[in-house]
Amino acid sequence: MSLHLKSLLAAAALFCAAGGARLYSADRGPARAEEALAALGPATDSRELLLRAVELAGDPAAGRSAALEASARRLLAKDPSDYAGYLALCKYLRGAGRAQEAVSNCRRALELDPTLYPVYRELGLAYAAAGNPRKASETLEQGVELSSSSYKARYDLARLFEARGDLERAALQYGRALPLAAKDKGEDAAYYQALIKAGSRRTAGKRSAARTKPRTAPRPSAQASPKEAENCLDKFKTEFLKDNLGSALAQSDACLKLLPASAPLAAERAPLLVRLGRYEEGVKEYERAALLYSPNPQMAAFCRIKAAETWLKLGDSGKAVAQYQLALKANPRDLNALKGLASAQEARSDMKGALETYGEILKAAPGDEKARIRREELRAGSLTDKEVLQELVLRQAADPAKAAPSEEDLKLFKNIRAAELAGGVDYVRARAPSAKGLIAQRKAGEGPRLVLTAAGYKAYIFHATRDAIKFLEGEGIGLREMFQLRTLAGDKAFDAAGKLTPEGEELWRTSAKGKKNWLLPYEPVPASPQAVQANKEITELEKSGYREISEPEYLWLLKVTTCPEDVLKTPPLNVKEIRDGARSRYMLCYQASEICMTNENIKLPQLVEQYRSGEADLSGGESHTGFFGGAASKKRRFCENGRIWRGE
Repeated sequence: MSLHLKSLLAAAALFCAAGGARLYSADRGPARAEEALAALGPATDSRELLLRAVELAGDPAAGRSAALEASARRLLAKDPSDYAGYLALCKYLRGAGRAQEAVSNCRRALELDPTLYPVYRELGLAYAAAGNPRKASETLEQGVELSSSSYKARYDLARLFEARGDLERAALQYGRALPLAAKDKGEDAAYYQALIKAGSRRTAGKRSAARTKPRTAPRPSAQASPKEAENCLDKFKTEFLKDNLGSALAQSDACLKLLPASAPLAAERAPLLVRLGRYEEGVKEYERAALLYSPNPQMAAFCRIKAAETWLKLGDSGKAVAQYQLALKANPRDLNALKGLASAQEARSDMKGALETYGEILKAAPGDEKARIRREELRAGSLTDKEVLQELVLRQAADPAKAAPSEEDLKLFKNIRAAELAGGVDYVRARAPSAKGLIAQRKAGEGPRLVLTAAGYKAYIFHATRDAIKFLEGEGIGLREMFQLRTLAGDKAFDAAGKLTPEGEELWRTSAKGKKNWLLPYEPVPASPQAVQANKEITELEKSGYREISEPEYLWLLKVTTCPEDVLKTPPLNVKEIRDGARSRYMLCYQASEICMTNENIKLPQLVEQYRSGEADLSGGESHTGFFGGAASKKRRFCENGRIWRGE
């Protein structure tokens, strides 16, 4: 039999096996790839066979890659616009060690057809071979987004994450790939299931080893010279800059043996650990770096600030506040520490502390307008009804005989304060012929301060309306549409008398030439930025195993578990609350196979399902009946004394 006929028969047998070139058994991975490559003889021009060889072959051996190249070039000679030829060349060039040329050919394939996952797979692997792991992971992640139900796509991405040492994301992708492979009945599925399971076991072992590894630094090597230590640090930084996270961590471990008390090494290791998802270790390394940097106040404060930011990621605002305070102890005038502390105090509803911190910010930076406005907003928000009434009486906007302010009084005070914070006093003084009766003087802790009276606020709105109309006319808006304008939130900009509403005043104040921040009468109200961001966060959480629960279901969880909110919302329970600008939305880890599920929060979905099925009954007393007459025992809720009950 001639070689030509043998090649044709091999190609026919390979191609005709069940229409998808799925001839090979599930336990013959490397053999399948070799058979696919072997069938690419000089007389074989099957495009399907070429694509199958590209899919199956890892990095083909030199003898086989020549056939892959020849087949690809024959295909391109027939049709230069066929992506399959460039994809096969990319595979060949990567195997031949010509990574940059491989990237070029894969990019050409992507230009010709950006809708197919194999193109993203080969381009991602080519980037990895070219020493660009960040671009490799981005490309493979794009491929997964394109083929989110493909277990092969998720397996490829998991392998890349594992190779980089990013074990958290590797485990996540392995976990998502396995159920997808289990649903597939094709012959590839069993083969990939074995690969995915092996990858999951490897990753779990590495993560376990990392958790149990002693955190104390080994003693320095007696033979280590300064030059060796310097070379070690250079290698570590090089790997980190290349985004080779796994090898960077291994190199940093080696450096730690040589330099156990190196502040720069600790400061560099901390963000690496955070990038790898090992937040608790990362934050401890930041804290260790801060101690080592004690003689350098600026660097010590910087490390404390980074530790605080990491604690915030872990949902522990209390420890974040403590780290910001330590940063200020090291460097009392550090503005980043002051601003971070103020935000963290607000997050903990410590408005008194936040007010004091904003005061410190203004001492360090008197011109910080954002801090000044925020301090005044907090001050106004912390006033009692009696104090608000006193402020209105000072502004000649309320009757001194009143016992308490009305809703209208409270709204008026809020609007006047907003105008004052926006520079309303200076604005009125510049436009009114006389400020008599429009401005009053208020004694404050920092000295006398000028405020708008009720008449002054009316004058402010009068002049602001004129200026707003002039500005809007300059933006090409006619008078027929002018008084029907709305803010981006849908509120009217002008009232029935043609004056600016408080919302319209803010619209005018924040307007800029050429920048449209209003709605014409026929334009719909767009989604708020908060709502857009909330939807984005919810989508990301859903990808990692979360589901949304209603507010009554969230309140039921609080009741049935007896857990405080801070316990429910922090590890290991990790219930998420997301504000969309109008309401709170609650997310709960629901998928048992996902990485978000822990031994502690696995019961929460069951409790929600009980509530949904009408089994929300908390009756039955506070104790169990004793067994056969024995003493009764106390019933234990999910949480006891403000923390999770673990039988201790």
